[in-house]
Amino acid sequence: MPHAYAIEVTDIDPRRDGAVGPSYDFTFTSHDDLNEIVARVQRRGLFDHNESKAFVTGLKLLGGVMLNHRGEPLFAEFGPAFKEFMTKLKSGAKAREAEV
Repeated sequence: MPHAYAIEVTDIDPRRDGAVGPSYDFTFTSHDDLNEIVARVQRRGLFDHNESKAFVTGLKLLGGVMLNHRGEPLFAEFGPAFKEFMTKLKSGAKAREAEV
């Protein structure tokens, strides 16, 4: 069952001219429960609390776009490296969870 998420990005720092920065939002779906993945990454202690959320969210967003456009030349060189990175990340996560 896919999970649906909403992301909002708001520029919270004032600009030099005092104007409020632009913001945007979007939705996406994932077959993964991002909250569970964030919890697993946090248990591994790779990043601080906030970075864990950013890492997982960014990785899932990038991976989803790459999957949807896997035939694009833009991803030809990066795709195999990304797959290798994900394999390493997942195998490390399993090994670490087994220790706990």
